[in-house]
Amino acid sequence: MLHPARSTVLPLKAVAVPRWKRSHHDTLDDSLQRLTMAWMKALPESVRPHQCARRHPRVLNNIAALWGLPLRCLDYLDELQADQRGHRQGFGHEIALELRRLRTRRVALVAAARQSPPPDFPVTQPMAL
Repeated sequence: MLHPARSTVLPLKAVAVPRWKRSHHDTLDDSLQRLTMAWMKALPESVRPHQCARRHPRVLNNIAALWGLPLRCLDYLDELQADQRGHRQGFGHEIALELRRLRTRRVALVAAARQSPPPDFPVTQPMAL
């Protein structure tokens, strides 16, 4: 049992946490997730974002997660290219180029999907009215 006269309570120090450490992103985002690695392997070699994977895995994890949602993915890729907050450095030339290639690929896949029916949808003859 603690005796009240003998216990010493040290004042708590206020610890300033750097702004970049207060971010809400998960520590798993500091490396590529399995889904992201599988997604990258499915991309054509000429489109694979190797530099972005090394330097910005969190960004690539987000792109891979959104890839199946074409419009949202395109919005996210557009957001990455435009500084909305006014104080960002932006990506280097090589990474910006990789992001543009990904966007071009996503647009091409959307266009191709519009041209052909879904694979499980049977092609039918038009009905006579």
